[in-house]
Amino acid sequence: MGSDHETLDSARDQWKRSTTALERVHQTIEQTTAPKTAGDIAEEALVSEPTARKHLNSLVDIGTATAVEEGTGTKYTRNEDTLLYQRIRDLSTNHSRETLLENVQTMKQQIRDFEDTYDAVSPEELATSLETNPPDGAWEAVAAWQTTERNLHIAQAAINYSRARDLGAATK
Repeated sequence: MGSDHETLDSARDQWKRSTTALERVHQTIEQTTAPKTAGDIAEEALVSEPTARKHLNSLVDIGTATAVEEGTGTKYTRNEDTLLYQRIRDLSTNHSRETLLENVQTMKQQIRDFEDTYDAVSPEELATSLETNPPDGAWEAVAAWQTTERNLHIAQAAINYSRARDLGAATK
């Protein structure tokens, strides 16, 4: 057990030595899906609470993080819109238009298969039709269908983003 603790301490020390406080706060907030206090972020990012708050406020200002006022004070979380934009931009940069179009066609077929298999036009319709004892795998199918729809829209957005970027470059 001691070696696990030593390994974790060593990894934290290495992370602290190889990054700035801002980088650690930024990396921590990117992994944060539920709002957390500056103190919680500070502990995870290995910085003081005032340092975390300073960097979190800067990240809020540039749109990377979101501040949520609650009765107990301000909590911070990642900005989902910024992450979505980054994912779209990364897809458009790292994958060819042809690959993205192939993936779009594959996902459209997967959605048609869900529609045929479950006799529903959307995952929401499937979810509302499920009884108290749904068939095995039905809720997993709802989640998979929702994920496929989301990924389809993201891939389509990446295609459109790439096209808009190319058209913008052509007009310079």
